[in-house]
Amino acid sequence: MAGLNMSFQEADPKNNLSNISSSQKATTKNMIQRKNYQNLPTNLAENSADTSISEAYLVNLCQLQQMQIAMEQLKQDLKASESRFRNAIAKNADGIAIVNKRGLVCFANPSAEALFNCKAEELLGQAFFGNLVVEGSACDIEMDTDIIPQVGETDAAGMRVVKTEVEAISKHKANAVVEMRVVETEWEGEMAYLATLRDVTDRKRAEEMLWLYDRAMAATSTGVTISDATNPEHPIIYCNPAFESMTGYRREEIIGENCRFLQGIDTDSEALEIIRQALQTDSECQVILKNYRKDGTAFWNALSVSPVRDSTGKLTHFIGVQRDITDRKQAEEALQKSEAQSRQQAAQLAATIEELKTTHSQLVQSEKMSSLGLLIAGVAHEINNPVSFIYGNLAHLKDYTQDLFHIVELYQQHYPNPVAEIQQEREDNELDFLAEDLPKILSSMSVGVDRICQIVQSLRNFSRHDDSQMKPVNLHEGIDSTLLILNHRLKGNGEKPPIQIVKQYGNLPPVECFPGPINQVFMNILSNAIDALDDGNIMQNLQEMPEKFRQIRIYTEVVGDFVEIKIADTGPGITEEVKQRIFDTFFTTKPVGKGTGMGLSISYQIIVERHKGEFYCTSELGKGTEFTIKIAIAH
Repeated sequence: MAGLNMSFQEADPKNNLSNISSSQKATTKNMIQRKNYQNLPTNLAENSADTSISEAYLVNLCQLQQMQIAMEQLKQDLKASESRFRNAIAKNADGIAIVNKRGLVCFANPSAEALFNCKAEELLGQAFFGNLVVEGSACDIEMDTDIIPQVGETDAAGMRVVKTEVEAISKHKANAVVEMRVVETEWEGEMAYLATLRDVTDRKRAEEMLWLYDRAMAATSTGVTISDATNPEHPIIYCNPAFESMTGYRREEIIGENCRFLQGIDTDSEALEIIRQALQTDSECQVILKNYRKDGTAFWNALSVSPVRDSTGKLTHFIGVQRDITDRKQAEEALQKSEAQSRQQAAQLAATIEELKTTHSQLVQSEKMSSLGLLIAGVAHEINNPVSFIYGNLAHLKDYTQDLFHIVELYQQHYPNPVAEIQQEREDNELDFLAEDLPKILSSMSVGVDRICQIVQSLRNFSRHDDSQMKPVNLHEGIDSTLLILNHRLKGNGEKPPIQIVKQYGNLPPVECFPGPINQVFMNILSNAIDALDDGNIMQNLQEMPEKFRQIRIYTEVVGDFVEIKIADTGPGITEEVKQRIFDTFFTTKPVGKGTGMGLSISYQIIVERHKGEFYCTSELGKGTEFTIKIAIAH
């Protein structure tokens, strides 16, 4: 049992081999105590000469009986200790084998029997390394004490260990993959090796299956993402190559992001709401929505979202499965369009084409203002060059004209009687009228050029497209530029009186914002106000109160750290039902061809999402409509 005791002390690497045989030391101590008991009568005899022989005999007999009881107790303790050791070895889940210096098995526990699928008697005497366990070149290792320090690791002083992974050769069943730990020990007075064998076959198979699953995920053409459900932002923590190929983004650009980065301004809001509800209720959902790749191209995504829970039922992740169904969607749309065209008559065909144009304008509305800004800026620049040339030369032309008329006057003074031909030409061209009217024409041209310069400056202010970053802006300039561009719609004509603009500007500081998009918001609101006032259903009321009814009021003021802008009209107002949907994408109450349903939706995104402000509408039937914009002065 000395070898077994040493093998179990290996579990505590801080103890060296000399501390393992504690039970042997206890036995030695008991034997010394027994010798002391045997010497006790002699000591008593020497110290007590007058004690009788009978008393000495009784004392010696009593001590002998105590010694016999102690010896019996010691035997029982040794037997119990041995039973505990054998029980621990027998019930150990790891296989345990003791191998002598020649590499032959000297001992095997029941777990080792199960591992090799044979009895311990069959294992005893067999070669262990290279026969029962095989590890590549390790099968040729000669088990010598000099070998272990070279191939193993030292756990503690006096404890030399070899750790490796081997294949256990089982009898009449599949071999098992085991983790083997070999430590130097002692068996029956000789140096030996204690081998601990742990079956890791299932774990290895699980690792292989995980590797296969990963390969399968990498090989599939369906995009797969896994997001962290414990984070409110649900960042992506895994995506397969198919998702990278589908979206055009690289893995490092995707990890940590929310799938919202694939959405566009025309992504179906109802589908997005279904996804939000599924994430909030930890449920599954399937939607089809329009997404955008990194290069800006659109694709239709059949998205399936499924929650994943751990063994306790706690939600941990969401798995998203994406399929690119653009070809199918385009085929469906083409089929629907073809069927509609086959059912419609020639008169309806024109209306269908117009509707398709309108739909197209809705889809490109978000890009429209940027392109329009570039166009206006270019036109303003091109107009500005010749206008500047004309404006700069008008002064010289006026001076030259005055000089010429002065010369003519001198000729008239010094040559009052010109020849008949000159006299006739003078009468035909009405020289006196030209001398009077030409300065007026030049003055009128100067006024017109000044007006053109003002319009060009307004176009420049409105067409600011440098919206890549916020900058301090005078909002009043943006409103005035927008009004100047819309001036042709504000003027009256024979059918309707002009629209009165009432400005109540507060003392606004420069406001940090994106100037181009803010001007787009002003344009959308003012255009809608003009449309409301030009509604044919209310024109009949103009005879009663034309001035008051056709009016647009603009208020600006500072409210704390915010700027508040109110644009109100005296139009017919809107119903509560329409007001609930007024900011929905593609929703419009205007007739086909006049409204796209994108203006207020984009304005809402510009104010609320890009500027983190507030944008709302108040209206009452018969009393007009008012839009309120509230944005921070500084961000």
